Amino acid sequence: SYIRADLLKMPEGEIFNTITNGKNTMGRYGDKLTVEDRWAIIAYLRVLQRAQQGTLADVPTDKRSELGL
Repeated sequence: SYIRADLLKMPEGEIFNTITNGKNTMGRYGDKLTVEDRWAIIAYLRVLQRAQQGTLADVPTDKRSELGL
């Protein structure tokens, strides 16, 4: 799961290293993905994590009425 506590706390550089070199049962992807693609994957992972962890406090006050709450 991409929202496990250890992944939420993992530095981006460590994620990059894991994608590049592999870890445990995950194979290496450094020879299959460009550096830019690896960073894009990390950015997308962070967006997905943020979407699952967000709260109403993260929504600007002037936009809250649009949520229908």
